Amino acid sequence: MANDKYTSIVNLDFQYAHRFMNWPREAKHLHGHSGLLQIELEDTVDPVTGFAHACKDGFKKAWEVCDHFHHATIFQEGDPLLDATLEVYKKHGINNDPEHCVPLKKIDHPLVWSYPEYRIVVTKKVSTCENLIEIFHELLKDKMPIKKITYRSSSMNAATKEFM
Repeated sequence: MANDKYTSIVNLDFQYAHRFMNWPREAKHLHGHSGLLQIELEDTVDPVTGFAHACKDGFKKAWEVCDHFHHATIFQEGDPLLDATLEVYKKHGINNDPEHCVPLKKIDHPLVWSYPEYRIVVTKKVSTCENLIEIFHELLKDKMPIKKITYRSSSMNAATKEFM
């Protein structure tokens, strides 16, 4: 029994704006979502704590990454709105003021990078549920034993992928 694996589930929700740059329909316009990220962690039960994975610890590790996406604007690499938005934010002082906002460290990854001072995230691929799962997995896989990630951007859009 001691070697049995259990699944702990971490749920995070956050709001963000994005657009599908080359999409011919409505989603080409900048719009917002309330995203729900569900991360299933698989491990054996620690005999001291009784947890396979303490959910609060999983939440904290995941939120260190996901906080970059909360109240952020996600642009795809090459989107002409990115430079325009950065210019307007700089000109009008729209920033992640450390006195009033949680300071963020820069994300620098081949699939995703950030301008934390402006709460802007840039992705290599279009920010679909499937591609966001890939990004979250890449950014979190060394921090926690991810079994499965499910991501929902609305009641109609969701995707899931198993990793173990």
